[in-house]
Amino acid sequence: MALTALVQRLLEKRCVVFMGADDNYLLLNGQEGFGGFHDVGTSAESGNLRLKHVLSYDEIKLSAFLSVSSHTEFLNDGNRFNCGVIEEDKSKIEPSGVIVGMIGGRFEVPDVMEWQDIVITPTQNTKAHGYGYNISELEQTDKRIVGYRQLWTSFYEAHDQLFEQVCALDTPRYYKVPNTEFIFDNVLMKRRYAISFDTLLLEANVRGALADNQVYLHVVGFGLGVWRIVQHQYKIFLATFGERLLTLAPRLTHIDVVQFSHFKENACGVLYDGAVLTTETHPRGGIKILINNRNPAQKLPAEYESALIVESYAWDGNALPGNEFWLGSLSGSGDPAAACSTLISELHNPHINSKLVNGRNLHVASERYGVLHISDYAKNILE
Repeated sequence: MALTALVQRLLEKRCVVFMGADDNYLLLNGQEGFGGFHDVGTSAESGNLRLKHVLSYDEIKLSAFLSVSSHTEFLNDGNRFNCGVIEEDKSKIEPSGVIVGMIGGRFEVPDVMEWQDIVITPTQNTKAHGYGYNISELEQTDKRIVGYRQLWTSFYEAHDQLFEQVCALDTPRYYKVPNTEFIFDNVLMKRRYAISFDTLLLEANVRGALADNQVYLHVVGFGLGVWRIVQHQYKIFLATFGERLLTLAPRLTHIDVVQFSHFKENACGVLYDGAVLTTETHPRGGIKILINNRNPAQKLPAEYESALIVESYAWDGNALPGNEFWLGSLSGSGDPAAACSTLISELHNPHINSKLVNGRNLHVASERYGVLHISDYAKNILE
């Protein structure tokens, strides 16, 4: 399968709704239910939960690295409980901007997705599940299971650990989750976040460049609600975002402000309300940091009134934009709140806006090249 065909599948084979620890779902054919996704793609799959109709958990894990971005009009200020009520006083909101769907790490269901790489448990992190092998042992193993783990360890540039090996370590990298036997890998969580943060920052910057304007980037926490497994993920999120901002700053010449909204932490590392991350390449000397509870499409401060607002929202790797929005639950999370305040339910929908939301329109964000169409990216790396 070609890469663009895989991306097309990840876009169009997702559920309409997919949520909760029980994997409650609504399919395109109207079927509702819960559970069964662990069997998709195996001999135990059944009914409409088959690989030809829906994504397997391995594919959902890949899908979590996709983002969809577009311009949109704003219907209201985008607060969590806006419920689609049109703001009559247009002076209170931005008329339009860019919105980007971002997907965080999902730890709501054990033993799948990011859990496989970042959480270490006595039942999962065993040789029977492909963990802890070195190269010299690979010939005597189940190559499918071990190969799968080697794929992800290579991706994260890490080594799989057996549970008993990690238990013996005393290092800040590993956090023992209270009242459980789970161990959380702080370093790999940072690496997972870094991929998403680079995507968001580079996309926001190129949107500003295309508009010949400076960007006011509104960042919300994604994967920090019911998907979170440890309380200090907020700190890892912010600390990693600060590190990526510093690394990418020379490229981010079209981002004036990064606004962090509705975070439990009001400062972390280089990030605090009013901070300026200086860089010689920036037209205003650096990127300003704001941390407060601004709503996504709320009218910008006067000093930034001409800026392009780029808003992020928390999406899902196995649902259409809005997720529980399609069940009429309009304020259950940031996903339906975004669908109620913007046009993403149609603009980011592969079944409605099929001319743009498709695998052929895949773009790649990278520190080296910025954001390029997949064909241009391939030409660059092959030169």
